[in-house]
Order: sequence, then C-alpha cells, then structure tokens
Amino acid sequence: MKSLGLATIMTCLMLAGCDDPARNMFDGIRNNNEAHRTPEQREMQPAPSYDEYTKERKRIEDKDSPEQ
Repeated sequence: MKSLGLATIMTCLMLAGCDDPARNMFDGIRNNNEAHRTPEQREMQPAPSYDEYTKERKRIEDKDSPEQ
C-alpha cells in the first residue's frame, strides 16, 4: 500500500512539472489510439488535435448551457 501512495505522489509531482497536463494526457491517449488504427482508418477520419477538441467542447457547452 505504501508503494501505491509513493507512485501516486510521484505521478502528481511529474504532472506538476508539465506545461498543460490535460493537453499531455489528451495527446498520449490520441497517440495510443492512433497506434492501434490501420492506415486506411487514419485516412478516413484523422484524430482531432487538442485545440480542435477544446473548441468543439466549448461550442457544445455554450450551446447546452441555459441562457439567462
């Protein structure tokens, strides 16, 4: 159990040094998913960049938010 706590603390410290942890996590997941796709699948629908993802997410949040 101590090793799990130590691993958690080390992970938090490493992420604290990152410029943008959310972007780094997004890019890591996207790269992992890209590695599992075939070249034909990559041509059909390329994965969005982090900036495209955040723009789309903000657009959807603004559309779904109740207007006051």
